Amino acid sequence: MLLNKLIPILFFTTILFVSHELLSQEELKNPLRVGTTNKLNFANRTANTPTIDSDFPGGNVIIEKILGDTIFFRPDLRDTPSEWFYWCFTVKNTSHKKWFFKATKPNVLTNMGAAYSTDGGYKWQWIDQENHLGSDLFSFNFSGDGKPVRLSMGMAYTQKNFDTFMLKYNSSPYIKKSVLSITRAGREVEQLLISDFKTKPKFKVLFTARAHAGEMMSNYIIEGMVEALLSADASMRLLLENAEIMIVPFLDKDGVEQGDQGKNRSPRDHNRDYSGESIYTSTKAIREDIPEWLAGLPWIGIDLHNPWIKGENNEWVYFVGNEDQRISAAQEKFVNTLIKSQKGPLKMDSKTGFLAFGTAWNKGSNYEQGYSFSKWASGFFDEGLIMTSTLEFPFGINNGQVVTQEKARLFGKDLIFALSEYVDF
Repeated sequence: MLLNKLIPILFFTTILFVSHELLSQEELKNPLRVGTTNKLNFANRTANTPTIDSDFPGGNVIIEKILGDTIFFRPDLRDTPSEWFYWCFTVKNTSHKKWFFKATKPNVLTNMGAAYSTDGGYKWQWIDQENHLGSDLFSFNFSGDGKPVRLSMGMAYTQKNFDTFMLKYNSSPYIKKSVLSITRAGREVEQLLISDFKTKPKFKVLFTARAHAGEMMSNYIIEGMVEALLSADASMRLLLENAEIMIVPFLDKDGVEQGDQGKNRSPRDHNRDYSGESIYTSTKAIREDIPEWLAGLPWIGIDLHNPWIKGENNEWVYFVGNEDQRISAAQEKFVNTLIKSQKGPLKMDSKTGFLAFGTAWNKGSNYEQGYSFSKWASGFFDEGLIMTSTLEFPFGINNGQVVTQEKARLFGKDLIFALSEYVDF
């Protein structure tokens, strides 16, 4: 009788044990199966733990722990007191398997998930969307060859990318490279001058980028602009006969190479350093040297940025409206010119292409820490300024379109062609 009573108990105990083992295996394969991080139930794994490295230009990550086949990570904020999202690291794995990457902070993945590079950060792709498993989780299938795979929140870009790009223009007579300033860490902040130097310019244009170190997509726009300007296109040659264009590709050069966030840096970041006494050499040089370079000529100043990582006002291209109505009108005219003349795949539209002053974050309170580039430049409106603005270009999605390196370059070409149409020679 006792044996008959024990048989059902043993049967159900066995079923529960097997079910628990199967559940553990399922959780191991897919951490999304359970709700929160502290409930994850990982079995021991015999697979080799991958080697993770961020000791390279632009590298940034804090690895909190590795459990089973899941790597828990977050961005290293360093001297940024608020939450921000830039991270970039390499993974070497000698096992042919899938690894999961779980962000322990929200809003550090774009709506494309993460980007990856297998050539050291020159060519980037978004992960397969089947591996984008949630707002804070993605996976990657490693080949097991032990070669490093670089992972990042976006398509990271540092000095080496720029130097490689510029090699093909070393002998161009239309470009001159010089140094704007030397950073605190001793790095050169370069400036490019592009023009037909045999003629006297009628106006000047200044483009700046990477005031916030983690906003890398601006450099792909610059590559597209340079490619267009130095092409054999007749309208570009005409532009260079009439204009001298300065490009500063890395305002926060130290931050770019160190892999910093840059945005909201304490006590203030580069794009709040245009009032009072500048604390950074590059912004100080712009404020002191650019007026002399302008030489009283009409000019345009555009500061290239990338917005917050995703969501409303962050997943489309737009220009930031100025509080001065005269400058705002000039900005809207340029936006309309760009919309009408665009040929590249990343489209702007009249509904989202201009963020008027007083809308969303674009308010006077945004400059409490200090003036931005465009606010500083606005002070020259009665001294030759034609138009100034901040351009916000998204990391991953533009009005439903996927953003890539090449599409960003093509947008840069559209931008410079629109400029040539906008200015009356």
